[in-house]
Parts: sequence; structure tokens; C-alpha cells
Amino acid sequence: MIGIGDMIWVKPWIDEAIRIHDVVLMAKPSSHSHVIMQEQDFTLLPLQRSERGRKGRHDGLIGFFKLVSEMRQINPDEVWILHRSWRYAAAAWLARIKGRFGFGLGKQEWFLSHPSPLSRQMRGIHPREAVARLMAERGVTPADTHPRLAATDEQLAAAKAILPDHKPVIMMGVGCTGEERRWSPEHFAAVIKGITSDFPHLHIVLCGSPNERIIADRIIDCLGEASPQVQLIFDQSIGVVVALHQLAKLYIGNDTSLINIAAATGINAIRIYASTLPVLESELIASLWPEDPARIGAPGSINDITPDRVIAEARLYLAAI
Repeated sequence: MIGIGDMIWVKPWIDEAIRIHDVVLMAKPSSHSHVIMQEQDFTLLPLQRSERGRKGRHDGLIGFFKLVSEMRQINPDEVWILHRSWRYAAAAWLARIKGRFGFGLGKQEWFLSHPSPLSRQMRGIHPREAVARLMAERGVTPADTHPRLAATDEQLAAAKAILPDHKPVIMMGVGCTGEERRWSPEHFAAVIKGITSDFPHLHIVLCGSPNERIIADRIIDCLGEASPQVQLIFDQSIGVVVALHQLAKLYIGNDTSLINIAAATGINAIRIYASTLPVLESELIASLWPEDPARIGAPGSINDITPDRVIAEARLYLAAI
């Protein structure tokens, strides 16, 4: 799968697979598996195909046969395809891998060596449930299916170096793929003002990828000249971002990757969300949706969620900080 959140979702099953097998993980670089799985001993190979419009070495007909060749070089006993694509199954078939296991939805089932544990009626199943069923068939059943993620000592040291000493940190993820899934800068600014007026000892960090810095700049503009102290962090590696969340007291935002990172590092998160796309269910995540269920998934409906609702939810956590 393509995203950081996707990899965090399935991490518990991959962790358990690595514990009992020798694993070669082929994953898209955009999933940042080198960080999400950094505490594990395994082989990671890049799967360079269809990354948000960017073409890679495994795209097209030539790329497909490069993938076949690379699978032959690995020569595994089995391949487990944690994706709906039939191309990966076809490549494994051409690579003469005897054990080929996958979701088996659509054309993928033609190239599998064993029947899928999923029925055709499960086409809309949550990816975590699909992976759980497939991996259980292969004897991989983690005792704890909540994602767990920890920064290295070096990443923690780098994060501490850019944060102020002795101040509780609140992380805010302000970016998101797709304009319709982004909460407005005006709403974020209102939340920052509301929180810092009641809890002036808190340190607010706006976080995201470098190309999302423009969103943070708009939030600062909305705060005006007498704005509270807000730190912008949009130039750090994913490893340092993991460490920042591990050091924080609370996450607030609409950035799904950072929500999953927050929960995986063990902090509480407030999710501002109005999409019909699947999410990670966790006792650490409090989700705020549009009050009108019919509005969920409608363009602009994320801004139905008012700053007052977010501030009220945040107070439940901040009072104890």
C-alpha cells in the first residue's frame, strides 16, 4: 500500500510474521517502511509503482517484468500479497513462486495457489480485517493488534533538540492528501487561540511534510499579530516526526498519517474527519465527525466540525497536563 498510515495499520501482523519467519518486505517508498518497521530485523526492497502519479521502475510492461525478475532473485517459499492488485499475484506466478496467497478479489484469484479466506461479499472490508484474515490462514496471529511504534534514541535526541525544554507539547497535523479532507486554517487558528488562552503553558507544534508548510503559513496569518507561540516543523525526517509525537501530550488534526503515528506511539489523538475512507479504530483516538451523518463525504463537510467542538474535546485531555 502507498501511505504511512497504511503501513502502520498492518504493522502488527508484519511484526509477528518477522518474529516467526525470515521476511523480505517489498513496499512502496512512500510508506516509509524503513522507519515504521525500523526496530525489526528483515530485508526491505522498494516497490516502485503507482506512487500518487509518479512512475517508477516497476510501472508499465517493462517494469512488470523487472518485478518478476526481482521476485525470482528473492526466490521465497511463499509470497503474501497484502494488496488487491492482480499484477503482484501475476508477477509471483510468472516468477514460479509455489505458495501465492492474497485477498483473491477480482482477477487476483486467477494467479493464487490457494483459495482466499475472503469471499466476494467482502470487497468493502477494512484493510486491517482483510490482512488479519489472510495472515491468520498463514499462522500469523499477533496477540496485540494495536500498532506500536517507537523512535530510536538518535531520533528522540534530534526531536528534543528542536523543542523547548520543560513545556508540554501539543502536535497538530494540518495537511492531508486531498483538499476535501483538510480542515480550514481559520478553524485551526481558532483552536490554537482557544487552547492557549486556557492553557498558556502549552507549546503548540504544527507539523507536516515540506509541501504542506503553506497551510501552516495560512494558519499563522489567521492568528494575527498577537498570535501565541506556535512552532512550525515541516522539514524533519519521518523518524524525527515519530519522535516528536512520542514526546508530545496530545495530537489534534486531520492528517491521517500523523493520527496513526500518534496512536502508534501511545499518545491520545483527536481526529477531525469527514471522509468515507476507512480509519484506524483505537481507544487512543477520539473522532469528531460532521453532526449530520448525511454530510459525511460531501465536499467541504469537514468544516462542519466547529472549533468549539475540538476545543471542548481537547479540554478533556489538557486539564490533566
